[in-house]
Amino acid sequence: MHWAVEGLSHVMPPPRDGGDPVDWHALHADTGWQLPPDYRDFVAVYGMGTISDSIGIRTPRFEGYPYEDHLLFHAEQALADGELTWASNEAGDDFLWRCIGTPDQWAVIFRPRGRHQDHTYDMGMAEFLLHLVQGEIRPPLEAEFAMPATFESWREEEQRLLDEDGDLEGF
Repeated sequence: MHWAVEGLSHVMPPPRDGGDPVDWHALHADTGWQLPPDYRDFVAVYGMGTISDSIGIRTPRFEGYPYEDHLLFHAEQALADGELTWASNEAGDDFLWRCIGTPDQWAVIFRPRGRHQDHTYDMGMAEFLLHLVQGEIRPPLEAEFAMPATFESWREEEQRLLDEDGDLEGF
């Protein structure tokens, strides 16, 4: 497991049911996308979900994927040198990779809703999240970010909504 995902698991407990079962080899064969190792480990441990009821983490489709929109929704075929959004928050801030070099070299970009100035972090997604949830970096988020950080998987969210409302209408 990537060291930053291991670190995250100590400060932000992963879901009881674990992450999501993405077939990374099939994804690469079908789309050409090879995603960063730390991200693949994050998806295996946490999966798709929300950090502190604010930052929604995207994943590629997997068996049982519940939504139409997914990580590669607008980028089905791999880009040579581009950007790929891996998360966003309810205020419209985006978290992206700058897809230059090998996937383990991709830098994280934080793009505020107003798109006036990108903030680039020369680190992977999991390391960025670890520093974020530890309060060591503070991008200018347009949304609230509760600390200590929590993670709610999409399965837990669906169950919570069912428990609260009895149905998933509007989910």
